[in-house]
Amino acid sequence: MSSESLKLEVLSGKIDLLNEKFERLLLLLDNKNTKKKYTNEESDLNTWSAEDYKNSILIKFSFNTEFKDYIKELGGTWMVAKKAWMFPKSNYTEIIEEITTKFPNWSFTNSVNPENV
Repeated sequence: MSSESLKLEVLSGKIDLLNEKFERLLLLLDNKNTKKKYTNEESDLNTWSAEDYKNSILIKFSFNTEFKDYIKELGGTWMVAKKAWMFPKSNYTEIIEEITTKFPNWSFTNSVNPENV
């Protein structure tokens, strides 16, 4: 066996080892990202909030088709820039009551000043 073929075998073995390590690293990174994504989604799940915005109220929530469809039925207008649904302040109490009645298990955060409503 020549020294060149021996060197090629050694290099080929090292490349195989590097490929195995690389595949393990990719698997570890994928698992880490999956865990992080899952915990973030879980912490945001079933939460919604109401915020003051000029003469309106903004309703924000984690993505849920049923919730979104219900907000549309209530007459909410989607604001792309704020990533929230907008309602007039005059309907504030009715909207909050209807949403809390429809989704009682969802946690609600309110940053609306009742004096301004």
